[in-house]
Amino acid sequence: MIENIQQTRFKNGLTILTDRMHNVRSVTLGFFFRVGARHEPRELHGISHFIEHTVFKGTARRTALEIAIEQDRLGGNLDAFTTHEETGFAIKVIDEQLPLAFDLLSDMLSEPLFDEKDLKSEQKVIIEEMKMIDDSPEEYLGEIFNHAFFPGHALGKSIPGTPATVRSFNSERTAAYHREVFTPSNLVLAAAGNIEHGQIVELAQTVLNSNFSSRPQSDGLPKLELNTTAPTLAAPIVIKHRADLEQAHLIIATPMVTAIDPRRYAADILANIIGGGTSSRLWQKVREERGSPIASGHQP
Repeated sequence: MIENIQQTRFKNGLTILTDRMHNVRSVTLGFFFRVGARHEPRELHGISHFIEHTVFKGTARRTALEIAIEQDRLGGNLDAFTTHEETGFAIKVIDEQLPLAFDLLSDMLSEPLFDEKDLKSEQKVIIEEMKMIDDSPEEYLGEIFNHAFFPGHALGKSIPGTPATVRSFNSERTAAYHREVFTPSNLVLAAAGNIEHGQIVELAQTVLNSNFSSRPQSDGLPKLELNTTAPTLAAPIVIKHRADLEQAHLIIATPMVTAIDPRRYAADILANIIGGGTSSRLWQKVREERGSPIASGHQP
């Protein structure tokens, strides 16, 4: 498949990337903010993930129910995520519904209400998510690894935060961080499918800029110093015993090339050769050659 990626960068920092795909009738539209868990001040640990959840709770123009109904009426699939590096929102719709999908996402991300009652409810949801991670050995192992591999650094912190920090995210604090950080200057807008680059640029100039310009300004707020320091890596051996588990879960990791290194493609191939699927060396050696008859799927 031949890529036809076009780029436009506005004076306010907003970046638009599109890839025209003539053989499809759908469009995937994404709003990706260059802020995540690693950028948060210590006292706001988890607020990016919290905002990712709470923008779905209603805006000045739409209630939470109306947001849910509208995405279904569009026949779309709307999802969101938070990482240490970014916070993203993406929707997939048929091409003719793109303007409505763009308006929905733009409204959610520019003018969320952050109603105090809704925030209290969502705090409980996120704290329950944290407990689910503790109950899942695979996910809990990832938390242990990050904390040990990046000691004392924001990259080693859990993305959802802690129960204490999440409970502190009231309407005023959440709205202030959102106004300061979730801005066009930190936004990459990407679209792929049956679209024209000029169409996305026009929507950004009209719908998006209109929505962001109409929201309350952040005058008087202290300028946030986002955490972007490079981590110091560690190589500890960490063992956590769980008497209630019958399996052992293991991570062995080493520093690798960065996401912008030209060698990343070779690194991806190497990762697949080592452990990327059922034909990988790890799978064949550990599961097929050395695994028990039950583990390998064979009857004794």
